[in-house]
Amino acid sequence: MISGSTPIFAASDIQKTLDYYKDVLGFETSWTWGDPPTFGSVSWGNVSMMFGLQPDLAAKVQGHQHWFKTEEVDALYDRHRERGAKVVSPIEDKPWDVREYVVEDLNGYHLRFAGPPSGEIKPSSDFPQGVQLVRRVPTGDEFSRVAGKEFYKDSIPSGILERTWGGVVALSPEGEAIGTVRIMYDSPGWFSVWDVAVLPEWQGRRIGAAIMKEAIEAVHDESPGAFVFLFTFKAGFYERLGFEEGTVTIRKV
Repeated sequence: MISGSTPIFAASDIQKTLDYYKDVLGFETSWTWGDPPTFGSVSWGNVSMMFGLQPDLAAKVQGHQHWFKTEEVDALYDRHRERGAKVVSPIEDKPWDVREYVVEDLNGYHLRFAGPPSGEIKPSSDFPQGVQLVRRVPTGDEFSRVAGKEFYKDSIPSGILERTWGGVVALSPEGEAIGTVRIMYDSPGWFSVWDVAVLPEWQGRRIGAAIMKEAIEAVHDESPGAFVFLFTFKAGFYERLGFEEGTVTIRKV
Protein backbone atom coordinates (compact mmCIF):
# COMPACT_ATOMS: atom_id res chain seq x y z
CA MET A 1 0.00 0.00 0.00
CA ILE A 2 1.32 3.46 -0.95
CA SER A 3 1.08 5.98 1.90
CA GLY A 4 2.74 9.03 0.34
CA SER A 5 4.56 10.53 -2.61
CA THR A 6 7.15 13.31 -2.97
CA PRO A 7 8.37 14.62 -6.35
CA ILE A 8 12.11 15.06 -6.95
CA PHE A 9 12.75 17.86 -9.45
CA ALA A 10 15.95 18.63 -11.31
CA ALA A 11 17.39 22.05 -10.43
CA SER A 12 20.17 24.18 -11.83
CA ASP A 13 20.81 25.86 -8.45
CA ILE A 14 19.49 24.29 -5.24
CA GLN A 15 19.62 27.35 -2.97
CA LYS A 16 18.04 29.73 -5.48
CA THR A 17 15.30 27.17 -6.13
CA LEU A 18 14.53 26.73 -2.43
CA ASP A 19 14.51 30.51 -1.91
CA TYR A 20 12.02 30.89 -4.75
CA TYR A 21 9.69 28.26 -3.37
CA LYS A 22 9.77 29.90 0.07
CA ASP A 23 9.89 33.61 -0.75
CA VAL A 24 7.64 33.63 -3.80
CA LEU A 25 5.43 30.55 -3.61
CA GLY A 26 5.03 30.52 0.18
CA PHE A 27 6.51 27.17 1.23
CA GLU A 28 7.33 27.27 4.93
CA THR A 29 10.41 25.18 5.70
CA SER A 30 13.44 23.87 3.83
CA TRP A 31 16.63 21.89 4.25
CA THR A 32 19.73 21.27 2.15
CA TRP A 33 22.37 18.59 1.79
CA GLY A 34 25.98 19.40 0.96
CA ASP A 35 28.05 22.58 0.93
CA PRO A 36 27.36 23.99 -1.57
CA PRO A 37 24.04 22.12 -1.60
CA THR A 38 23.50 19.34 -4.10
CA PHE A 39 20.10 18.32 -2.78
CA GLY A 40 17.30 20.04 -0.90
CA SER A 41 13.65 20.08 0.01
CA VAL A 42 10.79 22.46 0.83
CA SER A 43 7.61 21.73 2.77
CA TRP A 44 4.25 23.37 3.30
CA GLY A 45 2.06 21.58 5.80
CA ASN A 46 2.22 17.90 4.83
CA VAL A 47 3.25 18.62 1.22
CA SER A 48 6.97 18.29 0.40
CA MET A 49 9.08 18.65 -2.73
CA MET A 50 12.70 17.61 -3.25
CA PHE A 51 15.31 18.95 -5.67
CA GLY A 52 18.53 17.44 -7.00
CA LEU A 53 21.37 19.40 -8.57
CA GLN A 54 21.07 18.33 -12.22
CA PRO A 55 21.62 21.44 -14.38
CA ASP A 56 21.75 19.51 -17.67
CA LEU A 57 18.42 17.84 -16.96
CA ALA A 58 16.90 21.05 -15.56
CA ALA A 59 17.61 22.73 -18.89
CA LYS A 60 15.24 20.23 -20.55
CA VAL A 61 12.25 20.24 -18.17
CA GLN A 62 10.49 23.30 -19.60
CA GLY A 63 6.74 22.76 -19.27
CA HIS A 64 6.83 19.59 -17.18
CA GLN A 65 3.90 19.80 -14.76
CA HIS A 66 3.06 19.20 -11.13
CA TRP A 67 -0.40 19.66 -9.57
CA PHE A 68 -1.30 21.10 -6.16
CA LYS A 69 -4.69 21.11 -4.46
CA THR A 70 -5.82 24.06 -2.31
CA GLU A 71 -9.15 25.10 -0.84
CA GLU A 72 -8.42 28.84 -1.27
CA VAL A 73 -7.10 29.01 -4.79
CA ASP A 74 -8.07 32.65 -5.44
CA ALA A 75 -6.27 33.89 -2.32
CA LEU A 76 -3.18 31.90 -3.26
CA TYR A 77 -3.29 33.23 -6.81
CA ASP A 78 -3.38 36.82 -5.53
CA ARG A 79 -0.47 36.14 -3.19
CA HIS A 80 1.64 34.58 -5.95
CA ARG A 81 1.06 37.52 -8.28
CA GLU A 82 1.92 40.00 -5.51
CA ARG A 83 5.20 38.18 -4.91
CA GLY A 84 6.18 38.22 -8.57
CA ALA A 85 5.54 34.61 -9.58
CA LYS A 86 5.61 34.00 -13.32
CA VAL A 87 2.00 33.16 -14.18
CA VAL A 88 1.82 31.27 -17.48
CA SER A 89 -1.91 30.56 -17.28
CA PRO A 90 -4.24 32.90 -15.33
CA ILE A 91 -6.85 31.59 -12.95
CA GLU A 92 -10.13 30.37 -14.41
CA ASP A 93 -12.77 27.68 -14.00
CA LYS A 94 -11.76 24.67 -16.08
CA PRO A 95 -14.02 22.18 -17.91
CA TRP A 96 -12.61 19.41 -15.69
CA ASP A 97 -14.42 20.95 -12.69
CA VAL A 98 -11.62 22.83 -10.92
CA ARG A 99 -10.54 26.46 -10.69
CA GLU A 100 -6.90 26.53 -11.68
CA TYR A 101 -3.85 28.58 -12.64
CA VAL A 102 -0.28 27.75 -13.62
CA VAL A 103 3.01 29.21 -12.37
CA GLU A 104 6.44 28.53 -13.88
CA ASP A 105 9.30 28.03 -11.40
CA LEU A 106 12.95 29.00 -11.90
CA ASN A 107 13.79 25.73 -13.66
CA GLY A 108 10.83 25.77 -16.05
CA TYR A 109 8.46 23.41 -14.24
CA HIS A 110 4.80 24.33 -14.58
CA LEU A 111 3.08 24.25 -11.19
CA ARG A 112 -0.69 23.89 -11.41
CA PHE A 113 -2.62 25.16 -8.37
CA ALA A 114 -6.25 24.05 -8.31
CA GLY A 115 -9.27 24.47 -6.06
CA PRO A 116 -13.04 24.18 -6.20
CA PRO A 117 -14.84 25.95 -9.07
CA SER A 118 -16.14 29.40 -8.23
CA GLY A 119 -19.73 28.16 -8.38
CA GLU A 120 -19.02 25.73 -5.54
CA ILE A 121 -17.59 28.31 -3.15
CA LYS A 122 -20.48 28.98 -0.83
CA PRO A 123 -20.58 31.97 1.51
CA SER A 124 -20.79 31.09 5.18
CA SER A 125 -24.30 31.06 6.60
CA ASP A 126 -25.25 31.82 10.17
CA PHE A 127 -24.04 29.57 12.97
CA PRO A 128 -26.71 26.85 13.23
CA GLN A 129 -29.09 26.90 16.15
CA GLY A 130 -28.76 24.05 18.61
CA VAL A 131 -25.07 23.39 17.94
CA GLN A 132 -23.05 23.38 21.17
CA LEU A 133 -19.31 23.81 21.74
CA VAL A 134 -17.79 21.70 24.50
CA ARG A 135 -14.23 22.11 25.76
CA ARG A 136 -12.83 18.58 25.93
CA VAL A 137 -10.66 16.16 24.01
CA PRO A 138 -12.75 14.30 21.42
CA THR A 139 -13.34 10.62 22.04
CA GLY A 140 -11.68 8.10 19.78
CA ASP A 141 -14.87 7.50 17.82
CA GLU A 142 -15.53 11.24 17.44
CA PHE A 143 -12.00 11.98 16.27
CA SER A 144 -11.94 9.07 13.85
CA ARG A 145 -15.28 10.04 12.30
CA VAL A 146 -14.74 13.82 12.07
CA ALA A 147 -10.99 14.35 11.63
CA GLY A 148 -9.29 10.98 11.32
CA LYS A 149 -10.09 10.22 7.71
CA GLU A 150 -9.24 13.74 6.54
CA PHE A 151 -5.88 14.01 8.27
CA TYR A 152 -4.69 10.46 8.91
CA LYS A 153 -6.59 8.20 6.47
CA ASP A 154 -6.51 4.73 8.06
CA SER A 155 -3.42 5.21 10.22
CA ILE A 156 -4.27 7.41 13.19
CA PRO A 157 -1.12 7.48 15.39
CA SER A 158 -1.42 5.37 18.51
CA GLY A 159 -1.94 7.39 21.68
CA ILE A 160 -2.57 10.67 19.86
CA LEU A 161 -5.59 11.56 21.99
CA GLU A 162 -3.94 10.49 25.23
CA ARG A 163 -1.14 12.98 24.52
CA THR A 164 -3.60 15.77 23.67
CA TRP A 165 -3.83 18.54 26.31
CA GLY A 166 -7.31 19.78 25.43
CA GLY A 167 -9.75 20.34 22.64
CA VAL A 168 -13.14 21.53 21.50
CA VAL A 169 -15.98 19.40 20.17
CA ALA A 170 -18.93 20.85 18.26
CA LEU A 171 -22.10 18.85 18.93
CA SER A 172 -25.16 18.78 16.69
CA PRO A 173 -28.60 19.38 18.23
CA GLU A 174 -28.83 15.57 18.45
CA GLY A 175 -25.59 15.44 20.45
CA GLU A 176 -23.34 13.97 17.74
CA ALA A 177 -19.85 15.35 17.11
CA ILE A 178 -19.75 17.40 13.89
CA GLY A 179 -16.50 19.34 14.46
CA THR A 180 -13.33 18.81 16.46
CA VAL A 181 -9.98 20.42 17.23
CA ARG A 182 -7.02 19.21 19.32
CA ILE A 183 -4.84 21.46 21.49
CA MET A 184 -1.30 20.41 22.43
CA TYR A 185 0.75 21.79 25.32
CA ASP A 186 4.27 22.16 23.96
CA SER A 187 6.12 24.06 26.71
CA PRO A 188 5.33 26.82 29.24
CA GLY A 189 3.59 29.60 27.31
CA TRP A 190 3.46 27.61 24.06
CA PHE A 191 0.52 25.65 22.68
CA SER A 192 -0.32 24.29 19.24
CA VAL A 193 -3.60 23.60 17.45
CA TRP A 194 -4.05 20.47 15.35
CA ASP A 195 -6.62 18.74 13.18
CA VAL A 196 -9.32 21.41 12.84
CA ALA A 197 -12.15 19.56 11.12
CA VAL A 198 -15.88 19.90 10.43
CA LEU A 199 -17.98 17.24 8.75
CA PRO A 200 -18.60 18.17 5.07
CA GLU A 201 -22.37 18.46 5.49
CA TRP A 202 -21.86 21.06 8.25
CA GLN A 203 -19.18 23.15 6.55
CA GLY A 204 -19.80 26.75 5.51
CA ARG A 205 -21.81 27.49 8.67
CA ARG A 206 -19.13 29.19 10.80
CA ILE A 207 -18.55 26.10 12.93
CA GLY A 208 -14.82 25.91 12.15
CA ALA A 209 -14.28 29.53 13.17
CA ALA A 210 -16.33 28.98 16.33
CA ILE A 211 -14.34 25.97 17.53
CA MET A 212 -11.08 27.80 16.80
CA LYS A 213 -12.19 30.82 18.84
CA GLU A 214 -13.24 28.51 21.67
CA ALA A 215 -9.86 26.76 21.54
CA ILE A 216 -8.03 30.09 21.71
CA GLU A 217 -10.12 31.15 24.69
CA ALA A 218 -9.37 27.84 26.41
CA VAL A 219 -5.64 28.45 26.03
CA HIS A 220 -6.01 32.04 27.24
CA ASP A 221 -7.92 30.91 30.32
CA GLU A 222 -5.16 28.44 31.13
CA SER A 223 -2.17 30.61 30.26
CA PRO A 224 -2.85 34.30 29.47
CA GLY A 225 -0.25 35.68 27.07
CA ALA A 226 0.69 32.27 25.70
CA PHE A 227 1.54 31.74 22.04
CA VAL A 228 -0.53 29.42 19.88
CA PHE A 229 0.81 28.11 16.58
CA LEU A 230 -0.38 25.82 13.81
CA PHE A 231 0.54 24.62 10.34
CA THR A 232 -2.10 25.23 7.70
CA PHE A 233 -2.91 25.45 4.00
CA LYS A 234 -5.51 28.12 4.79
CA ALA A 235 -3.45 31.04 6.05
CA GLY A 236 -6.08 33.51 4.86
CA PHE A 237 -8.77 31.87 6.97
CA TYR A 238 -6.67 31.90 10.14
CA GLU A 239 -5.49 35.46 9.61
CA ARG A 240 -9.11 36.46 10.21
CA LEU A 241 -8.77 34.93 13.68
CA GLY A 242 -5.70 36.99 14.55
CA PHE A 243 -2.95 34.61 13.44
CA GLU A 244 0.10 35.98 11.65
CA GLU A 245 1.54 34.18 8.65
CA GLY A 246 5.15 33.02 8.79
CA THR A 247 7.13 29.80 9.03
CA VAL A 248 4.23 28.75 11.23
CA THR A 249 0.92 30.50 11.65
CA ILE A 250 0.99 32.00 15.12
CA ARG A 251 -0.85 34.32 17.46
CA LYS A 252 -0.55 35.49 21.06
CA VAL A 253 -3.50 35.04 23.38
